[in-house]
Amino acid sequence: MKTDNLISTLKAAKRNAKMVPELARVSYGAATRKFISEGRPLPIGTAIPAPPRPYRPESSRVPVQVMTPAGGHYMTTFFDIDPVSPSGRYLAVTKVPFIWRIPYVGDPAQVVVIDLLEGTATPIYTTRGWGAQLGANVQWGADDDTLYCNDVIEGRATGVALERSTGKARVLGGPIYGLSPDRKISLSGRIDYVNAGIPGYGVPEGLLHRPRQPHAENPEDGIWRTDLETGKSELFLSIADIVSALPGQEGLKGGTYYVFNVKVNAQGTRGFAVLFTRKIPGRPGWPPQLVTFDMDGSNIRLAMSDARWRIGGHHPSWLPDGDHIIMNLRDKKQPMAFVKFRYDGENIETLAPGQKGGGHPTLNPQLTHLLTDAYTSERDFVDDAGDVPIRCIDLASAEDQPLTRVNTRKLDGPRRIDPHPVWTDQGRKVIFNGIIDGYRQVLMADTSGLAEG
Repeated sequence: MKTDNLISTLKAAKRNAKMVPELARVSYGAATRKFISEGRPLPIGTAIPAPPRPYRPESSRVPVQVMTPAGGHYMTTFFDIDPVSPSGRYLAVTKVPFIWRIPYVGDPAQVVVIDLLEGTATPIYTTRGWGAQLGANVQWGADDDTLYCNDVIEGRATGVALERSTGKARVLGGPIYGLSPDRKISLSGRIDYVNAGIPGYGVPEGLLHRPRQPHAENPEDGIWRTDLETGKSELFLSIADIVSALPGQEGLKGGTYYVFNVKVNAQGTRGFAVLFTRKIPGRPGWPPQLVTFDMDGSNIRLAMSDARWRIGGHHPSWLPDGDHIIMNLRDKKQPMAFVKFRYDGENIETLAPGQKGGGHPTLNPQLTHLLTDAYTSERDFVDDAGDVPIRCIDLASAEDQPLTRVNTRKLDGPRRIDPHPVWTDQGRKVIFNGIIDGYRQVLMADTSGLAEG
C-alpha cells in the first residue's frame, strides 16, 4: 500500500473510532428525550434581552464582544457565510438545545435574529433540519427581512424561506447551501446524504436505514439548483455528468460519489463543489476532490485532485476575485500551508510563507489579512487552558497576531465546536463561535483598526 493510502486508511480508522461513543450518546439521547427537557425553546416572535458583553478585554488584541444571550447555546453557520444582514443591523444564528451529543431525527433548534442596535434576540422559526457543525445553515437573503434555512418537513430535507418581520415561512423545493450573491438561487447537494462521510454538516439521521447514494455515479442526483423566488428545484449537474468530465478517477474506480460543500463565488460567475467517494474497493475512508464549474453548468474543471489532496489538505474557499481558491494544503514531508490556486487547479502559490496552515482560512476584501482559527488537535496553537486562537495574519509581513483566544471545550469529531471565523462589514468585523461559561456563544471582533495598525 502506498504511503498516502496508508495515511488515508489510518485517518479513516480514527474517524470511525470517534463515531462509536457519538452513536452511544445519540442512542441515549433519543431514548431519554421524552423524559428530559433540554435547551428550552424560546417563544416564537418574543424578544429577549441580548446586550453585547465585553470578552477578555485585558488579553484580546482588538475589542471583542459576546453577542448572544447567556445561558443558551447559539452558533453561526460556516466560515465563508456572513451571518450579518445586508444593512448590518441584524445577526442570524441557530439556537441549539444541547452540545453534549449530535442531534437525532426530530430534535428541534431555532432560527434566532439578534438586533445589534436594540440588543435583543428574537426566535422566528423552529427547525428540525440542523447539524452540530452548520446549525440550520441560516443565511440572509437580499434584504433585512428575508432569511433562509434548512428543515425536515414530512421526512424531506429541504430549504425554507423566512420573513423576519412576520414569521411567515415558505417551503422550498430544494435545500439551502451555496447561495448566489444576488440571493436568487441556491446550489446544493442532498443534505440528507452529507453525513455519509462528513457527520454534522447534514440534517439529523436515525441509527438505522440512513440515507445513502443508491448508485456509484448517480445520474439522478448531484448538485441541485433551487430558485429562491419560485421555490422550484431541479438537477443542475448530475454526479454522472461531473465524474465523466473529470480526469484522474482511476484511483476511485468502483466507489460511490457524494456531493458535499457547494459554494458560489462573489461575482456569481462560477461555483465549486467538494466531492467525496465512499466504498472504494481496497481503500477505506472517503477521499475528497474539488470541482469547479461555470454557472450555466459548463466548463467543469478538476481544481484539486484526490492524488494531490490525499497528501493533506482541507477547507477550500473562494477568494474575493472569484477566479482563485484558498485552502490548507500540504506537500510531502512539509507542514500544512495556506495556498491559493486558480479555479482550474493551476498556479498554486503559498500565502504567508513560514506560517503553518490550518483551521478555516479566508482573506478580507482588501486582501491584506488572512483569517483562520485552529483545531484542538493542532497542538502548536492550543494553550494550557485548551483555548485556540482566532488567527489573523498580515500578508505583507506574514506575521500572525491573533485577535483573541477562545475555548472550544477540547472537543473533536462530530461534536467539535469550530470557531468558524468569518469576515463581515467589508472586513471591519469578524464573527466567530466559542464557549463562554459552558455555553456555545457567538462573538464579534472589531477589526476596523487592522489596516491602520
